[in-house]
Amino acid sequence: MKTKIDVLIIGSGIVGSWVAYYAAKKGLSVAVCEKESSGGDGISGRNSGVLHSGIYYSKNSEKLKHCLRGYDLSLSFFEENNIPYKICGKLITIGKTTQEEFSSKQEILFQLFENGKSNNLSNIEIISKPYLKYKYVVGELAIHIPKTGVVDVPIYLKTLWQLCEKEGVIFLYNRKFNIHNGEYVLEDKQGKVESIDSHFLVNAGGLYSDEIVKLFGLYDYEIRPNKGEYYALKKNLPYPKLIYPLPNKQSTALGVHYTFNLANEAYAGPNSNWANSKSDYTIQTPKEKYYKSLLNILDCYELNDLREGYVGIRPRLFFQEQAIKDFLILEHPKNIVHLLGIESPGLTASPSLGLEVVEKFLK
Repeated sequence: MKTKIDVLIIGSGIVGSWVAYYAAKKGLSVAVCEKESSGGDGISGRNSGVLHSGIYYSKNSEKLKHCLRGYDLSLSFFEENNIPYKICGKLITIGKTTQEEFSSKQEILFQLFENGKSNNLSNIEIISKPYLKYKYVVGELAIHIPKTGVVDVPIYLKTLWQLCEKEGVIFLYNRKFNIHNGEYVLEDKQGKVESIDSHFLVNAGGLYSDEIVKLFGLYDYEIRPNKGEYYALKKNLPYPKLIYPLPNKQSTALGVHYTFNLANEAYAGPNSNWANSKSDYTIQTPKEKYYKSLLNILDCYELNDLREGYVGIRPRLFFQEQAIKDFLILEHPKNIVHLLGIESPGLTASPSLGLEVVEKFLK
């Protein structure tokens, strides 16, 4: 017997769950297919929990649009549901520079500042000698962005799932999506297969979204797993502030930075390494190399202040071997939406992405 629903969502991470929540609130019947035994084991549960401001993204990008709208939607959701978060602000420092490097790095910092102003970020400023106000920061110049923050991701995810279930969303764990003879099927780990008749389908499969899109005849998209490793720090800075280096223009990774969570744990990370597989959560960067990167932005840590923390994996998107640095929201065929390359600022952008998908279905 075939189960009939309005919306089937592949992936129970933060983005898929927001799609489910909005769809259910619109009165649609919704099921979420998750190949793991619980949610939050992938990208959503293995990030820094940072709420991004939008300073990095180009004017007409999907990342900027969804980061800005998602930030506002996120804060409203946190307030309504008592989810712990803190708007602490962020410094992007020019970092340790030689005399020869200073001019070029200063130019990059000024360009980033102008990009932030162009993106209508309020109250951002360039600070000279930031270490006079923020002890231990390395570098003669820094951008201060007040609106950046952190959220308690486990509580956020748990609350969203509970609200989804309250709206009638069904979560189907340990189910792998496939297509057999033109029909959607879910297969459990015992090999039992269930047919699904769904009017709408959403591919929010994260690291595995390319495998889903291939089932619909699109073979030129590839997700390459890019690993970000975090080292835990023995002590926090004496002030609640995120500290970032200048970004690398060749990558969407933001570099080894200082962050903290609401359990008062501090971390350095993430870096950027290509993973051996989509389940490669091993730390491969030696502590000594990681420490050297941290010294570029902060001078208060010793080598023995670092210990191995955790690893997240970014779903880097490629099309015909070319890197795609923006989010891709692809409708193919009609009533089927694929969300590809949803890396940073995916956590911040997630409610906006969810809203856009549901608006596509209801237009």
